[in-house]
Amino acid sequence: MGLFSKKPVKCAVCGRETAHAHRPKREWGVSGRLCGECHVEKTRAHYDSMTQQACAVCGAVTRMRDLWEPHWKWDMDGLLCKACFDRQDSEHEKRRTRCARCAGKMGIIRYNPKPKWKVSGQLCRACWDALKAELG
Repeated sequence: MGLFSKKPVKCAVCGRETAHAHRPKREWGVSGRLCGECHVEKTRAHYDSMTQQACAVCGAVTRMRDLWEPHWKWDMDGLLCKACFDRQDSEHEKRRTRCARCAGKMGIIRYNPKPKWKVSGQLCRACWDALKAELG
């Protein structure tokens, strides 16, 4: 054996003998040395767990690179998964183009309901006039 030769060490995870052992990080909770493959797997699992986050709507935990940031006009905090993002986008588009009361397609002019009417969304002219006559 040469000047820098080391004895083979058994991996603490898989039990294989390896000539070059890696030292695990404290937060991994592994006592002993690791072979190259186990060290790479533990590193990947550790950093993937640090880059995961839950969806703001459904709560599904996924990688942050798979999450979408909501549009500013939705007035939401947090990140959304693709399914929730698409659902929120279609609901917002429906609220923007359809009357909140009769679900009819609105034209260029849209009417905002009064706060005391407790209607979410915008109204067409006929529904706004009807609510104005009914509720004042």
